[in-house]
Amino acid sequence: MAKRILGKLEPFLHNTNESSLLDFGCGTGLLGIPLCSNFKQVILCDDSLPMLDVANFKIKSQGIKNAKTMSPSDMALDNSFLVDNILLSLVLLHIPDTQSILKFLYDHLKPNGKLFIVDFSKNEKVSHSKIHNGFLLEDLESILKTIGYHIVNSKVILEEKNVFMNQDASLFLLIAEK
Repeated sequence: MAKRILGKLEPFLHNTNESSLLDFGCGTGLLGIPLCSNFKQVILCDDSLPMLDVANFKIKSQGIKNAKTMSPSDMALDNSFLVDNILLSLVLLHIPDTQSILKFLYDHLKPNGKLFIVDFSKNEKVSHSKIHNGFLLEDLESILKTIGYHIVNSKVILEEKNVFMNQDASLFLLIAEK
């Protein structure tokens, strides 16, 4: 699925070769590492140290010079840490307080920066105590505009079978500009 998401995301990454990307909730870097060729700098951020260890291994073994890893706690301690672009791919559904994390990321985005969110559309058939059952685009757009984003656009990019807690699901791409 990561390759299909990349294919849908890349057309929206124009003129990014002189900018930075934060892949927040990067896991092992399935999206962030392939995107290194599109950006001047890529920061892979995850709260799982084993995931970051795998991402670091990939960076070193592939000889990638423009990528590094960091934890969200290190990011939170550095108020001067700013990036041009932030990517959250299949991450937001794991974070209980949607508005707080989106505000936190807004505060680390440069003026005119972009936030890219790929996640599941709301699915009433999905129920789990540790994740959201997807998102209504109108609700996310409203939250982002309240936080301060000026331009928010979204669309469904993929329809997948048995992908979200063994349920069929739609994935959306939302792009918000600061």
